[in-house]
Formats: sequence, structure tokens, C-alpha cells
Amino acid sequence: MKKILFYILLLVGVVSCSEDFLQTSPSASISDDKVFKTIEGAKAVIDGVTRDWREYHDYHDQFGVKAIDLVSDLMGEDIVVGRLHWFRYDYTIDNREATYRRTGYVWSLFYRGIRNLNEVIKHVNEATNATELEKGHVKAQALTMRAYSYFRLIQHFQQTYVGHESDPGLPLYTEPMNEGKPRSTVQEVYDLIVQDLDEAITLFEAANISPRDISEVDLSVAHGIRARVALVMNDWPAAALHAQAARTGYSLNTPAQYMSGFDNATEMVWMWGLPVNEEQSTIYASFFSHLDMTIGGYAGLGYSPKYLCQALYQQMQAGDIRRDDLLQATSTGGVPVYINYKFAAAGDKEFSADYVMMRPEEMLLIEAEARARMGGADEATAQSLLQDLWDVRFTTPPTVTETGQALIDRILLERRIELWGEGFAFYDLMRLKKGLNRTFHRYAAIPGNTIPAEDPVFIYKIPQSEIDNNPEITEADQNP
Repeated sequence: MKKILFYILLLVGVVSCSEDFLQTSPSASISDDKVFKTIEGAKAVIDGVTRDWREYHDYHDQFGVKAIDLVSDLMGEDIVVGRLHWFRYDYTIDNREATYRRTGYVWSLFYRGIRNLNEVIKHVNEATNATELEKGHVKAQALTMRAYSYFRLIQHFQQTYVGHESDPGLPLYTEPMNEGKPRSTVQEVYDLIVQDLDEAITLFEAANISPRDISEVDLSVAHGIRARVALVMNDWPAAALHAQAARTGYSLNTPAQYMSGFDNATEMVWMWGLPVNEEQSTIYASFFSHLDMTIGGYAGLGYSPKYLCQALYQQMQAGDIRRDDLLQATSTGGVPVYINYKFAAAGDKEFSADYVMMRPEEMLLIEAEARARMGGADEATAQSLLQDLWDVRFTTPPTVTETGQALIDRILLERRIELWGEGFAFYDLMRLKKGLNRTFHRYAAIPGNTIPAEDPVFIYKIPQSEIDNNPEITEADQNP
């Protein structure tokens, strides 16, 4: 009988304090009685998943979740690539076939994590040296990370939630097992994501334990992911509620912090990040190598420079520090574009730059959009939230006067400006059903420079390795 492929290997590369738990067992299995006898063992497995999410894997366009974040931006409209190199097929929207590396990488990265997180969820209560609240806190981390994994997967392997609830989604695994499962519906996938996050929030609140590090998901992160999910589901009240809860206690980044290079978690206000040190740096196979124009990576050396698109620049207002202080006009192939120094690690962390995963500004924009869409009394709150952001992004802040659809459109534009390069472009195009317009790109790579909304070309096909090894998924189950 065929076995599902992603179960073959489990993580063993975890933090040094936990090596004794895992190195004594074969790499193809984790000895539950050794790992989960203590709470440190359960934490070690979670740390292993976190480390896997920031590590280099085989190719220079595979460095964990930030590689997939970059894929999202490159599949959008606001980054122009000056020369095709690594990530060329992502940028040219030719990355979806079942035998391609990109589909296999996204699938295996997150399902590998899900397998290990399921081990934690099932066995954490076996720890003998922890209180029930401490075990609940660790379980909450695993539930949050499992929800995050399924959320990232479903956004690539099927169209957006609204209008596609009954379409084929993903195989769902809530326990460690070696047998493959069929594709659940999109609705069932989102139901599990919401269930996991709601349970995690309850457990985090009960435990009230501070995270060990910014890389450790906590109550704020669980609320933040829940807000992201609600936004895709068009559940505006939930999106507003969880986004507001997520950024409670966090200030917005000051102009100086925003312009500091987005490379050092200790210098900025981040809710969730993946710190990197010199020993962990993956040099050329890293996010900053591919996006930062100030260091000698693939972008900075000219192998594949990334620019801000002219179309987005033309919509930015005078006095905006994100335009006036961080952009430098240039051109590629005769197309006017702008070097964006938002990500600038030179002189500070260089190739050991930290990876941003969630910021309070994103949560502000989620709440603002949700409240603007709810309208009525909530519209004034949406205006106030946007004003709060403008107050720290303009030398002389303009006044927010937009209402109705104009306010929604302004907030969506602010997402493109504020979150540029952080991995939201493609996901926003999908949830908004906007399609793709590459009119101002040198390498439009698509006939007529446009692709209509919900075109099958946007979604990945199930990896061929999964079809070959999972008896519950056949060629008949493949995406169109």
C-alpha cells in the first residue's frame, strides 16, 4: 500500500539544549517515550519546526517560509524583477505543475511541520515535569503553528475561500499517522484552521506564560493569524476583533524604526519574527539576498534585482517617508522603477538579518479594512486607524477624509505600500478576486499583461510525489 510521502522524515535538527532527546533515535522516527517525557522535549520539537521554517533546503530559492513570502510578492503586481534568475518561474506565473520544485517544496515544508506538530498535540500531556497550564501553553503553540501551516497551504492549492467552500481542499491530518487521506473541502480546511486557533487562544489565555523568544508564537500571534483567516473568509467582525486583540500592547513602528532596514528584530516592533545569527545565516540562499539591494546577494549584485513598480509609486502621496526617503528612481529595460531600501541590512546584520513574520501595522490595517467594510459607526473607527498609521508615515500627515468604497480602496492601497515585500501581494489579489495586471513590468510574462481573477494558473497542482504515494489522491483529484 502506498504511504504518504511527507511522513517519511521527521525533524531532528532542533535547538542544542534538546539534542539529547532526538539524536539517540533514528532520523526516520521520533521516540515518543523519550521526547515527550519532559516538557523540554515537546518544546524541542516545536523549535525544530520553527528552525525548519527559516532554513535553507537544497536550492537557493528554498529558505523556509520567507521564500514562500517572496513567491507571494513576486506573483503580484508591486515588485518588478530586473533580470530573471532564481524565482523566475514564480514571477512569470509558471510555477504550478505537479512535477515542479515549487509545488513540492511548499507542500513538503508545511506538511513536514504538521506531522511533527501533531506529535506534540497528541503527546504533550505525557510530560511529567510540567503543570497542566504549562502543557496547555505548549499545545497552544502547536495548534497555532498547525493552523498557520494549513492556512498557507490552502491559499496556494485552491482558490480563495469565498465562492469555493465546496471545492477540493487539502488532506487533513490531526494526528500523527502513516496512511494518506483524501482531499477535504475548502470549508473543512478552514473549519479546522479556525478550530485550532480558537482552542489555542483559549489555552494561551489560561496559561498566561510569556514567550521565550520572538520566534515563539504566543497569544498575540494566534489572534493575528485568526484575523488573517477571518479577512480571507470575509468575516469582518471576527477580523476586527482578533486584529485589535493581536496588537494590544504594541505600538506602531516610528519613522526611524521603519527606515532602520527591517533586518533586526531588536530595533523594531515586531509581534513575531525569526531571528538569524551569523552561524544560522544561509548567505545567498536567504530572503535578504534576493530582495535587499544593499548587500552583495542576488539582488544587490545585479543577478536579479527587485524594484518597486511604477504603478504603485504613482499612487503614493508626497511627504510619505516610504516614498520620499526609501525609494530611488531607476529603470530596467526602459521601464521606470524604484529601488526600495525598506529591506537594507548593510552595515548592521548583513546576511544574518532577521525575518519579520507579523507586525502591529498589519493588524491595524486588517481592523481598518474590516471596520470600513462593516460601515456605519465602524467607518469612523476605520478612518481613525488609518490616521494613526499616517501619523507615523508622513512628515506632515494628511487627514483621512475618505468614506465608503473610497475608504476601503485607500486602506487596500495602504496594505500594498506598508506591507511591500512582506509576502501579502498574491494572497490579497486572490481574496479580492482582482486578477493580475503587469502593464508596468519589463517581464510581464503573460499575454496582454493581464490574467483574470480566479484563473487556474494561480493555484498549484498537487505534487506528483503525493499522487504517487497517497492511495487516496489520484490524477482524477488533481487541480485543473
